Parts: sequence; structure tokens; C-alpha cells
Amino acid sequence: MGLFVASGFAGLIYQAIWSHYLGLSLGHAAYAQTLVLAIFMGGMALGAWLVSRFGTGWRRLILAYAIVEIVIGVAGLLFHPFFVAYTDFSQGTIYPGLSSPGSVSAWQWGTAALLIAPQSVLLGMTFPLMSGGYLRVAPREDGEILGGLYFTNSIGAAAGALAATFLLLPWVGMPGAILIAGAVNLGVGVLAWMVSRRADAQPAPKVAAVTVAETPPANRGFYRMMLAAACITGASSFVYEIGWVRLLNQALGTTVHSFELMLSAFILGLAFGGLWIRKRSSRIGDPVAYAGYAQVFMGIAALISIPIFSQSFRWVGAMVEALPKTDAGYTMFTLGSGGIALLVMFPAAFFAGMTLPLFTMALLRRQCGEASIGRVYAANTLGAIIGVMLAVHVLIPTLGLRLAVTVGAVADIVLGVVLLRMYSANVSRKGYGLAVAASVVVIAGSLVGGQLDPRSLASGVFRHGQASISEGAKIYYFRDGKTATIAVMGHNSIASIATNGKSDASLQMIDALPPSPDEVTMLMAGSLPLVIHPDPKDIAIIGWGSGLTTHTLLGSPVPRLVETIEIERAMYDGARLFGDRVARAYEDPRSVIHIDDARTYFSTGKKSYDVIVSEPSNPWVSGVSSLFTQQFYAFLRGHLNEGGILIQWLQSYELDDQLLATMLAALREEFPHIDVYITNSADLLFVSSQQPLPPLDASRIGDGPLARELARVGLAGKYDYQARRIGSQDLLSAVALLNGAVPHSDFYPVLSLEGPKARFVNASAWGLNSLLVMGMPVLEMTDGREPVPAAGSVVYDPESHGAQLQWTALGIRTSMTEGDDVVLEAVEKDMVTWVERARSLSEPGQMDVQKWLEAVGVLAEASVSRLPPSDLQGLWIAPSWIDAAAQPAQVATVLAAYEAVASRDAAQMQQRGIEALDALDANAPQRVREHMLMAAMLGACATGGPDALRAVEREHGSKVRPVDSYGFARSFLLAWVDLPDSTCKAPAY
Repeated sequence: MGLFVASGFAGLIYQAIWSHYLGLSLGHAAYAQTLVLAIFMGGMALGAWLVSRFGTGWRRLILAYAIVEIVIGVAGLLFHPFFVAYTDFSQGTIYPGLSSPGSVSAWQWGTAALLIAPQSVLLGMTFPLMSGGYLRVAPREDGEILGGLYFTNSIGAAAGALAATFLLLPWVGMPGAILIAGAVNLGVGVLAWMVSRRADAQPAPKVAAVTVAETPPANRGFYRMMLAAACITGASSFVYEIGWVRLLNQALGTTVHSFELMLSAFILGLAFGGLWIRKRSSRIGDPVAYAGYAQVFMGIAALISIPIFSQSFRWVGAMVEALPKTDAGYTMFTLGSGGIALLVMFPAAFFAGMTLPLFTMALLRRQCGEASIGRVYAANTLGAIIGVMLAVHVLIPTLGLRLAVTVGAVADIVLGVVLLRMYSANVSRKGYGLAVAASVVVIAGSLVGGQLDPRSLASGVFRHGQASISEGAKIYYFRDGKTATIAVMGHNSIASIATNGKSDASLQMIDALPPSPDEVTMLMAGSLPLVIHPDPKDIAIIGWGSGLTTHTLLGSPVPRLVETIEIERAMYDGARLFGDRVARAYEDPRSVIHIDDARTYFSTGKKSYDVIVSEPSNPWVSGVSSLFTQQFYAFLRGHLNEGGILIQWLQSYELDDQLLATMLAALREEFPHIDVYITNSADLLFVSSQQPLPPLDASRIGDGPLARELARVGLAGKYDYQARRIGSQDLLSAVALLNGAVPHSDFYPVLSLEGPKARFVNASAWGLNSLLVMGMPVLEMTDGREPVPAAGSVVYDPESHGAQLQWTALGIRTSMTEGDDVVLEAVEKDMVTWVERARSLSEPGQMDVQKWLEAVGVLAEASVSRLPPSDLQGLWIAPSWIDAAAQPAQVATVLAAYEAVASRDAAQMQQRGIEALDALDANAPQRVREHMLMAAMLGACATGGPDALRAVEREHGSKVRPVDSYGFARSFLLAWVDLPDSTCKAPAY
């Protein structure tokens, strides 16, 4: 029994890891998911059938089992290098030589089958071989052996599912996980070989393989019915599993963690159903009657699971609200999620776990032979394939998730009633009647009262803890698609579209009102190719979202083709409700939609593009993180024309700096030229190319409808883009180095593993943004970022950090030098108080050094690096609002340091910064002390290089406690000077 625990453990590791591997070549579209399962389950069905067909003539079944396990183990050890070689060969040799998408697909699916089908066939042989071997030793203990092996194999499988995701993938990645599974199989095979010398000593029964045609006439119909029943229950079980997973995704979040928790809950139910049979097998006189009742109870439990599921939103909301937003809190959330999955899935799965041993027992007791073990297993597995196909491609798209589960439940109940009525010998009328009556009551109750509330399903409770969308919000569209559930909602004048409860885009539907933060991101993603690429004719977009990015690109007459790849048809259909806001995406003949996985689509053709815009969902979503890996970026690079650019969207919320850095490192490895922009306060766009990026030319937008749409969100000219630009590829290299980031890899999916925790703890990858908003010219003197001059026309946009910073600096300048507070009152009202305090304390006889330093530190933070030196005259250069010569030493020294910073005079920055640090006592505002240290470090770097910078930090850094983002900035500077050929320089103005 212990051997079968280990075998099941390894088997589920294979299933989990193979799905990751094949997703890299076949994608995650609905048909890809179902075909991968079909290959896996079909191979297992074939393996079981082969044992049923030929195994009865084999004398040593346990030895055969040992050999099978050893071969599986060897295949596991060889799988990763073989897969890498296969991928390289396919992408480098095969795909370029194939002329049609159909031929590429044929190659993909044919070779995918060859990759996992042989091992799947062998895995399918293990249960009938082990079962048959032990039944030869103890033929009268059929129920105990079958139930026991089913239990041990399933309990091992449940452990394997959890270990693969929560232990092995984080520890050793996909290559290491599959190596460990292979090693387990080898160990099982060796031990089984040792056991076989004793267990296989029993003589093989002199029985030939029994076919249906050779079955005695009295048993022939019974034989067929048991196989049909095994097939039907296999189908319904997978309808349940897929339906439950899709439903629970909306409560728990669509993550690899939640999926494996659900899978293990389902398998655990199967395991304990088998254990129940094992413990009672000797008392089971009529296995068919037990199977009939199990089918009925399974259907009833599946129907009851729906109202249980409907309560899960409250439970998840309570967990999100109550648990601390820490690593420990996420561990508790994960355990709670597993508990919810068990409540929904375990009861029906428990009864499902009883059926396979019972059907096999029924045939064995009717003298149908040892071959019936493999045939029942094969029929059950074949049913699983049918169930997957029906659920994904028929039931869920046409009926929805709830009714799909209901159909599966009714099928089980009907099957149970047929077994009880027509094939059972000892069922009382009372028992049969009660089963039928209970079924009718539960079915009726489910159909009438089992409705699910779309307001809960679309709530995204796993993110914010609210079990329903806000009061006053309306749902205009709700559909269960093949891969996800899509909802379009509206609240006041904002409409949004969500996938499994996670909002993917929101739009302001009234032009006269301020746009949503998402709009500038989508409009900027669509307009950057138009203002940067000189002639963007052919464009591909990954992800439809609201359709606004596609709509934006089609606002220009330059593109001749805009192809959008979207994995879920319901997303495309739902976004149509955004109407005129996205009309060109649906009406312009240049717009072409492809419902497919991005990896698969780009594989099935030789086409290349001038621009690829990648806007998938958040990387913590299961299946999405593979679109942020070095291998995928290399793949996209191969589909760009000469001079082509990739626009990559990435959010900084629900990520930490370490996770963001892994993606930046991956992008940097494949693209030597990158510019990064921040569109609002949290969304980032990376413009990447193999060639140097041409200068931005906003005049290409023209003055038509697109220009008006862009101006509405604050993108009226080149300075609006410049204000939002953070830096270049060297900046990204330094951030990656600072975080010790390894490029995100297909085979080490750290994003999908760590991203859900980052989301739960409300992490924020603030590092890049902090370098933009901090008060010292770090980006200017390292990466060469140019501040927007006062004469530059930047549209005020409160949602844009870049625009907000620009207008605040302009407002401070006007207030301090001219006494006009109108602009500052409008854009940053609280700053007026600091202006008034600084001015009043600077009057003769009013000086309070500590209060003055505090006020001036706030004003300098918001202005001294925001404008070029020519625009800081009278503010920080030769300040007109204070008589610097008449001030105390500390004040004069600090003013001199700020003047050096404003002038970008590196030598003076170092000298005056150090003088100010020496002059300021420990009670001086920490912000001002940090400014002085940063000025000295930047000046030292520009004049004396890396060693001078390190010397300043070493001598003075320990004396200044970091405030705000300055600790990160110091670390960034130290990482910057560690880059090859990096320099700091004072810009020439």
C-alpha cells in the first residue's frame, strides 16, 4: 500500500508539472486545456485497457508493475532536457518551415502527444497491475484490496498536488520537480521488484482474457452496464470538478495555489470514498446496490454544493477582513481556502470515490475475470475525457456553471436509480423510494432556490473583502465563457469589465467627467506606438480588455492591420457594451480578433509585426505569468520587424519590488533599448526594441478625433509623455541588480507562486515610482531623465504622478517668487501652508531655524529637481524670497546646498551637501539631512566616480536615518555604480 501512496504522489506531480510544460507550447486556451487533459487521460485509459487485454496471461503482475514504475521514472528524469531540445527544434527549425497555421497546430499536438502519452499509458497501467497482482494473492479480499489501493493512490495524489505547487516548484522549479517525481518512481519500482519476488510466487490463474463477447449471456448485459456506469460517473465527476474550480475561482481568486487546493480537495474526497469501501468490503453483499446509492448521494451532494458555494463569498470576505496582511496571514488564508474547497467538493467526491471499487467488485463477483479491473478503470478514464469536453465546450458555454453542475448531478442520480431498479438484487422498495423522493426534492430545490447572485460572483471578494459589488452598481453583462466568467458592471458613470471577479478595465462613460485611471493607461498603450514608431503598419495586441487600446490605435490612418489576441470570447462580446468609447475596435475593417492563447497564436504563423502591445491580465493570475518570462520576450522579439517595438504593460500594485525586478531582468535580457513610462500612479508601460528608440513625435497624432480623446486624458503633446517617462534600460538594470533579480523564467514560475501572496498583503512595487517622485535629481544625474521645462505645456491630470509633480513644482515657483497662490491652491492646496510658513519665517526677525528647515525641506522635495535650472531662478538659484546673506549659518549652508542642486553643479553639490551635514545638528528635520546626503552622494558620483560616492555614503550615511523613499534611493545609487560602464553626470543646460 505504501508503494501506491508514493506512486500516486509522483503521478500528480507529473500531471501538475506537465500542464505547466505543455502550456508553454500549446497555450492555455480552452481547447488546449481540454486536449492536454485528453492526452493525459486518454493515455491512462489506453494503459488500463492494455492490461485488461493482455495482463491476464502475465504470470508476474507485480514485477510488471515494478518495470512500469522504473520506465516512468527514467522518462521523468529525461523529460526536461528533452522538452527544451524539442522546443528549440520546433521554434528554430520546424515552425519557420511550415506554411500554414494548421500544419503548425498539427505538429504541436502530435509532438505534445508524443511527449506525455507514453508516460500516461504507463501510469494507466499501474492500478490494474497492482490490483490484479494483489488479488491473485488474496482473491477473497477484493473490496479491501481495490478500496485500499484506490485510497492509497488517491491520498498520495492529493499530497502530490499540494507538494508540487507549495513545495517543489518554489524550491527546485519545474525541472527539479519532475526529477524528484522520476526519482520517486524509480524508488517505487525497485521496492516493487523486491516485493514481487514474494507476492508473485502465487501461480497465475489459468484464465484467459475475458471479452464482452465471451462473457456468459446472463452476464453480458450486466458487464456492459457496469462499464457504461463507470464511464458516466467518470464524466459527471469531471463536470463537477471543472464546474467547482471555475466557481471557486470567483471566490478564492484564479491562482495556482487555489487550483491545487481545489484539486487536492477533490482527490481527497475520492481517497476517503475508497477507504470507506475498504473498511466495509467484507459486509458488502450487493456492490451494485451500494454503487446505486452512492450515485444518488453523489448527485444530491453535488446539488447541495451549490448553495454551500454561494456562502463562500461571505467566508472569504471575513477572512480577508480579519486576517493580517502578512505572510502568516496569507498562510491562514490559504488554509481557509482549502477548507472552503473541502466543504464544496469533498461530499460528492467522497461518493465518487466509492464507485470505481464497487463497479469492479461487482464484475469480479460475477466471475467476469481479472481483466475487468483494467476495463472499468479504462471506461472511467474515458468518461473523464468526455466529461472534460462536454463541460468546457458544451455545458458551461450554453448553460452556465451552475446548470452544468446540475446536469452532472442529474446524470448521476438517474444512473443510480437505474442501477437500483434494474441491476440490484437486494434493494427494498422503501430504500429505492426514499432515494428517488430525496433526489426529486433536492433537484427541485436546486432549480428553484439554488440561484447564484451575480453581484457576489463579480465582487472580487478575494481582493478587498467585500462579498458583493457596491450598492447602486448594476451588472449589464454576465457570462460563463469557456475559460473564465466575464462581467460588465456600472457604478455611477464608470463602467468596468471583470474576469472571475478581477477588474480588467474601467472607463468613464461621460466625456465631460474626469477619466478613470485605467483610461490613460490604455490610451497611452495605444498612442505610444504611433508617436514613437515612424511607420507602424502591422500591429498585434495581446489581450482585449475593454477594447480601448485597439480603438486608440485605429484612430490613426497609419496602421493597416491591428490584430488582437484574446483568450476568452466572452470578454470580446462583453466589452462591446462600452459602445462609442471603443467603437473603432469593432467597426473598423482593419481590426481583426483572434480567440486564442497568445503563445499559440504567435507560434502558428510566420507573421511579424512593427508593434506588439502586450496587455494581459495581472501576472498573479494562473496561466498569465508565462507571458512575462525571458523565453516569451525572446519569442516576441522573433516576431518583430526590423525597428519593431514591444509595449509591455505591468502594474506596480499587488507586486513587490523583488517580483517586479524579475520581470524587468527578463525584459532587459532580450531588449537592449527600453523606455519606461508611468501612466497614472501605479501602471507602467515599457517600450522595448532591438534598435535605439527614435525620438517621440506627438505631431503624428494629428488633430482629429484621436487627438481629442488623448487630450481628454492628459496626453495632448510631447511634454505630457515626457512628464510620464521614468527612465531607460540602464535604470531597469540597476533596479534588477539592486534586488538580486534573476530573469523570470518559464521553468521557474516565481510570479505565479509568489504573486498571490503579494496581492493578499497589498504589496506595492514602489521602487521605480519612488525615484520619480523623490525630491533629488537622482534619475536626471544617473539615467539622464530630462525634467519638463516651465514653458512646456503639460495638461494637469490629478491621476498622473508625472503631471501632478510638474504642476506642483510650477505652483511652488509662482507662489514663492511672485506671491501668487492660485495655481498651488488648485493642484496641491496643502502645500500653500508650507509656502506661507517658509515666507513668513524668512522675514527679518522671524527666523526659527528648525521650523524654517522643516518648511523649506517640504518645498524643496516638491520642486528642486522637478524643473530645469533656468526655471529655478529666484526660487532656489539666487532666491528672491529670502536674504540668504543675512541668515544664520545653518540656514545659509542649506540654501547654498539647495542652490547647488538646482544648478546641477556636481562639485558644489558634493561640497555644500557635506558642509550642510556637518552644520546641521541631530535635531534637524530628517528630510533636510537626507537631501544634503543625497546631494553630496550625487555630486561625488559625478565628480569622483563610484569610489567617491561610496566614500560619502560610508562616512555620512550611518548618521542619517532614511526617510520616505531615500533608503531605496541610496541603495539604487550603490547598485548604479556597480553596473558596467555606469557614470553619474551633471546635465549641461
